[in-house]
Amino acid sequence: MKKHLLLILILSLILTACGTSSGDGESEVGGDETVTFQATILEIQDGYYLVESVEGSAELNSADQITIPMINMNPSPEPEVGDVLEIEYDGSIAESYPAQIVNVYSIRVVES
Repeated sequence: MKKHLLLILILSLILTACGTSSGDGESEVGGDETVTFQATILEIQDGYYLVESVEGSAELNSADQITIPMINMNPSPEPEVGDVLEIEYDGSIAESYPAQIVNVYSIRVVES
């Protein structure tokens, strides 16, 4: 009987430890870490870019198209359709279609 109670206690502790999470439903890189990736501009809309991640990018596993708000941009040169951007963000990608990155720390043109 004592072995059964001990086994139940151990299993309960393991399940409790495994089930602990932040509970907010978003996947993020922890703490102050940032993620950087490159993407080609497909469209320029009112206030955002529609981009496609370059081949080999981890973001390509999440979505083929991502919207990026036009914030925290390096002002020169002015981005155009077909340019490759380098985007630094918090690691969170909203699962919609197209996917969305909201917390952008910097955007700059790396290839025109």
